[in-house]
Amino acid sequence: MRQRARRSAQPLGPTEIRVTDKLDRYSQELQSLIGEAVSCTPESWDEGCLTIECDGSYMTYALKNERSDEKAQISAALRQLCEDFYVVMRKSGDWWIAASIRFFRKDERWSFEVKFSYPPKEEGSRAPSESPGSAPKPWWRIWQ
Repeated sequence: MRQRARRSAQPLGPTEIRVTDKLDRYSQELQSLIGEAVSCTPESWDEGCLTIECDGSYMTYALKNERSDEKAQISAALRQLCEDFYVVMRKSGDWWIAASIRFFRKDERWSFEVKFSYPPKEEGSRAPSESPGSAPKPWWRIWQ
């Protein structure tokens, strides 16, 4: 019989709560994005990296595997999922300029790592999500 995990005697701090909240908020979009990225790769790939860059008005995508000469084909669905992922994060105040999603096969299952790059903060300025009493500015795709 499986035992329930014991709850930690220490309450979660603000950082852990924010990370858990973000994971919950973006989990569906991220899982869909990774699933589509894997389906766009050749069968021979055991790893790959999806890179998304956006300056707020223009988005670029790359799907590569440094160890393979075979090329991946980015689908229209993957492009849309990249845009959806960016929009849902930006609406929540997470304004990244680049995301690198590395996926790899481990024990016959797919795993992933995600890294984000953010614009440099100007001294004395705050990101919109840090401004007291202000909601993130709305964002829309101006290229459509």
